[in-house]
Amino acid sequence: MTDDPGFYDRALARMDRIAIILGALAVVFFFAREGWRGALGCALAAFASIYNLRRLRALATRLGASGSAGSAVLAGLRFLLLGILCFVIIKYFGVSAGAVFSALLISVAAVLVEILYELIFTP
Repeated sequence: MTDDPGFYDRALARMDRIAIILGALAVVFFFAREGWRGALGCALAAFASIYNLRRLRALATRLGASGSAGSAVLAGLRFLLLGILCFVIIKYFGVSAGAVFSALLISVAAVLVEILYELIFTP
């Protein structure tokens, strides 16, 4: 733990930047591998993943402050919409499931990269 008040804000900002960079790299990779459809599906799923990461952070902040259960219901609905979006991208746009699901894991990868960063560079 640290006594620096800006520590967590900087870590969260780094996670956003890492997620955007990983998303861009994934889009380029799937453009080269599967063409524009794969890149578009990957971009949509990466956007959803980054948006979900930000909403989960806001949910954690609200739950810590107020303890409201209504926010948890909205989070559940968001996951349902995310599942529907993935289904539509795969089924109707013909994008591979690998492109969509790897892009959905971008927020997880960003968190893991941030953990490694903190382990390596924090004294």
